[in-house]
Amino acid sequence: MAPSWVCLETDTKLYHKKPRPLPPPPLLIELGEHMQCICGSGLENSEPMVIKSCTVYGLSGAHVTEIQLRKCNNCLCSDQFIGPNCRDIEILNLNNHYLFTHELLECYTLAYTISPTPFVAFVLEVSHGYTDNGTGIPFINDFIFRAAWFTYADLLCLENDMQCHICGLAPDNVIFDGVSISFSHKQLCSSIKPPTAISPHSE
Repeated sequence: MAPSWVCLETDTKLYHKKPRPLPPPPLLIELGEHMQCICGSGLENSEPMVIKSCTVYGLSGAHVTEIQLRKCNNCLCSDQFIGPNCRDIEILNLNNHYLFTHELLECYTLAYTISPTPFVAFVLEVSHGYTDNGTGIPFINDFIFRAAWFTYADLLCLENDMQCHICGLAPDNVIFDGVSISFSHKQLCSSIKPPTAISPHSE
């Protein structure tokens, strides 16, 4: 579910969000009824359950816990397992090994919507926080976090709701942020030219 600060009053509440800060994850994350493999296989699987170790990454630290898995008999790859959805405990299960709290993922969403925040910069910021908190478990790299965030963003229900409740889908006037394509008024002078202007010295 999208962060509360971007939700509209008319948005459907998919589940009840718990108050922050969140408690540590459970000692055992169980499969539950929404279990699924990356291939789509899930409830019809009758393979025995296994318990493996996983790491849950939060905003201020990480926790090593255990997760229930079930061997996927649908996949060509012998290493694929069916894992829990974890939505009810506000955790994104990326690959049954790396799991991320919604609090952490929503924090990056907030960061990049307020100011341009690259994944590398955010990962470095969180990594420093992990060090300061003395969690003992380092934060993951930007490649893994990028994959986790885009997986999370793909699950958000943001379709067809980015419109004004008064103007509808096609407002008469639309105002865009023109900071990147214009000059500040205080910088205007007779010699300033647009970056696309061609001069005899252009290469």
